Amino acid sequence: MNKKAAAIVGGILVLGLGVFGFTKLNSGSQNQQTQQEQSAEQTTVQITDANGEKAELKKNPKRVVVFDYGVADILKNLGVDAVVGLPKNGKMPEILSNYSDDKYTNVGSLKETDFEAVESLNPDLIIIGGRQAEDIDSFKEIAPTVNLAVDGQDYMNSFKTVVTDLGNLFDKQDEAKKAIDEIEAKIAKVNKTVTEKGLTASVVMANEGSISAFSAKSRYGLIYNGLGFTEADKNIDDSTHGQQVSFEYFLENKSDYVFVVDRGAVTGKGEAASKLFDNEVMNKTEVSKNGNIVYLNSVIWYTMTGGIESTNQMIDEIADAVK
Repeated sequence: MNKKAAAIVGGILVLGLGVFGFTKLNSGSQNQQTQQEQSAEQTTVQITDANGEKAELKKNPKRVVVFDYGVADILKNLGVDAVVGLPKNGKMPEILSNYSDDKYTNVGSLKETDFEAVESLNPDLIIIGGRQAEDIDSFKEIAPTVNLAVDGQDYMNSFKTVVTDLGNLFDKQDEAKKAIDEIEAKIAKVNKTVTEKGLTASVVMANEGSISAFSAKSRYGLIYNGLGFTEADKNIDDSTHGQQVSFEYFLENKSDYVFVVDRGAVTGKGEAASKLFDNEVMNKTEVSKNGNIVYLNSVIWYTMTGGIESTNQMIDEIADAVK
């Protein structure tokens, strides 16, 4: 081979090696970028907040402050040991007795937050509910914050979203699915009984001597939308605090069942609902004569809807009433 030919061959080899090296380098860079993207996907999770908006959170936070009792219930039942603080002032549900231990810091009450206590915990994540929603910006100054309150008027869909998202956040997907499946089976069974009997209901809250009726589009929507009762009164105002009524209301709006949430049983104020409903007018109603005024576990129905154990208990109460 002459010198000119050798030079040409050599140039081709060098060019080929250069292209090969560049391709390999570029491929390696792309692989590294892909691995980094995959790693990012594995370390964060997208969840849906109470407003239906998406939030990106780091997976498996180690220090979580929880203000929603339903969420505290979910984390307990999923086997998540990341809660460092929650509100303990006031009456805590028995379901959450495990959190009474001193290792869980008291961060105030459901309505009044001790922000200094929250900040001192140096949380990775703060989970709030509807009662703290107006203070979300203050919470976000301390740590990433998300509102995971369950929507009562679309209870089961909202509940499933929260449980599934928390299962993904803490790598407890199997536990989350099992809990949801069991509750859906329970609801289907009660719903079948209620709908076959064509039962109607009124859901009311007793509060320091007054009574408020709640519609299917309220925090107690599970009774109607999930468990199958028909509203005795379809014209109730869709108000957060219900529509105030008198006892004569039950003579006009006859229902097979009246479910009563006694707010006083939670706050310690006012006459017990069972005494309030034991009066001349109410005793004339068929629902009273049939023994179908049901006093619900108010601590659960008023302060911690949306949990796994609490939802199970809520369903069991209704199931026992309609046997």
